[in-house]
Amino acid sequence: MSGSSGGRIPESFIESVLAKTDIVPLIQESISLKKNGANYSACCPFHHEKTPSFTVSQTKQFYHCFGCSAHGDAIRFLMDYHSLNFVDAVERLATRVGLTVPKDPHEAARMQIKHGTTSVLNRCAEFYAHQLKNHPEAKVAVEYLKKRGLTGLIAKEFSLGFAPNGWDNLLKSFQDENETFKVLEETGLIIKHASGRFYDRFRERIMFPIRDRRGDVIGFGARVMDKSQPKYLNSPESPIFQKGHCLYGLHEALHAKEKWQRAIVVEGYMDVVALAQYGVTGAVATLGTAITSHHLQTLMHMVPEIVFCFDGDKAGQGAAWKALQLVLGLLSEGRQVRFVFLPQGEDPDSYVRQYGAASFQTLVKNGTPLSEYFFATLCSKVTPDSVDNRAHLANIARPMIESIPAGIFKEMMYEQLAKILSSTPQVVRGEKAFRSFYSPKGNTRLKVAPPPQPMETANIASALLLKKPELFNVLMQKLPALSNEIIAPGMELFHGLINLLKQNPSALTEQLRKKLQENGFELKRLQECEKKIAIIPDEGLEAEFCGAIARLEVIGREQYTEKLLQKSKISELSDEEKTKLKEFLQIGNQFDS
Repeated sequence: MSGSSGGRIPESFIESVLAKTDIVPLIQESISLKKNGANYSACCPFHHEKTPSFTVSQTKQFYHCFGCSAHGDAIRFLMDYHSLNFVDAVERLATRVGLTVPKDPHEAARMQIKHGTTSVLNRCAEFYAHQLKNHPEAKVAVEYLKKRGLTGLIAKEFSLGFAPNGWDNLLKSFQDENETFKVLEETGLIIKHASGRFYDRFRERIMFPIRDRRGDVIGFGARVMDKSQPKYLNSPESPIFQKGHCLYGLHEALHAKEKWQRAIVVEGYMDVVALAQYGVTGAVATLGTAITSHHLQTLMHMVPEIVFCFDGDKAGQGAAWKALQLVLGLLSEGRQVRFVFLPQGEDPDSYVRQYGAASFQTLVKNGTPLSEYFFATLCSKVTPDSVDNRAHLANIARPMIESIPAGIFKEMMYEQLAKILSSTPQVVRGEKAFRSFYSPKGNTRLKVAPPPQPMETANIASALLLKKPELFNVLMQKLPALSNEIIAPGMELFHGLINLLKQNPSALTEQLRKKLQENGFELKRLQECEKKIAIIPDEGLEAEFCGAIARLEVIGREQYTEKLLQKSKISELSDEEKTKLKEFLQIGNQFDS
């Protein structure tokens, strides 16, 4: 079953949709393809190139780019090109081939409630927009927006509105609508006084409707036009509006004329609107909160590049560092992250009005890459000018780098840290130096690398196996048998899964999860393991699993080597043990050569 927050779609239905879909005409609706032998080709829509390296196979119903390695089926193309989530992509394909996605009845009820709520909030946004155009007091708001460089066209694009002075303007517009009244109360647009009477939350403010990716209003931000505090006031959280999940400007970025390739994360609503006014699209803002991992996961799925744009003061630096720590664990191949710090006293709104869009775009284009910002910041805190400081710097940097998903970027981060510390990647990873041992037969000194740090490899392997149980067949057919004596965090969970799959090779994820809980493994632990692989695309699961098993094999081999070396000091090894030790020591000597 393929899941989403809105229920599960049967695998059989997904297969049926894909079977009825021809990927070639689907992709041709978005980009121009040219026949090239048995396949079709084009310039890749996922990165800039002059020579076509994007290939579509009608036979295999698959696309692949030899330039940026983007690849997948029809569902993946819709997700990546049109920034859709999985369920939306399946629904679009199903509609295209005349099928209806099976609906969870409970989800249908929830969606009906959400639709009723957003319908009311959409009407509220229309009310505030009408006030901006027609209310006698709106002249102050219009003048304020003009002073900030905004036009009526951009105000219309973002559905800006005005909440006039008074305690019941919104209330009056919805009087005698009992169901609507309940929604206004639930979403916090009206507040109940101690006396029992209700009054409007927003008064004498510019209104910024906050929309989801579909364009439905889910909440509001409101800004004063003078020095009053708080400068910004947001709708309170509600069942459809969680600030840690929502981004202002997301809908507008997705529906801009040009395909969204770069998210510029700023701090305020006015920053987003002002940048759009000057032709800088793709900016989004958090809703009065720090950036969250959910925000970042949303953006990572939608765009290949994220640029954090902060004020250059101490607060901006602090916000940037927090964002960096969150984004490290979410990095994936083909994703770039940069940091831009504006001059003291400037924000994106003031900067673009004073210096223009071209200057701002140059700042963004030349933003500091994540790796450069990471090491520059650490070295500013701990100068690597002594052995003690370098050791301290390594201890700070190591767990942060270790949080990066496995891949070339992580390895290069370790290499860069090693250069800064005048050391080696093995040392900065925390691996012990090569140790010397005497051979079993004499005083010949041999060297062997100690067991590598497990780095929760077993938990990662377990999570991959739990997500895709058919990887058990890969383990049985292609990979070496693993020793039951490997000592590493998570091995008991891994062996528990293997035993369950040996008993029932066709077991599904939910069945395995239930059995593991019956065997004493806590659900929380299983969920933590699954989080570690959440960002790995389906097509990369097998490669990651094979890599994890290979790492476990290395850990087992090195642990067995250590065991034999210790045994050789106190007793004679068997011929089989001597052969194994010689084989493993030769591998260890390769590290030393």
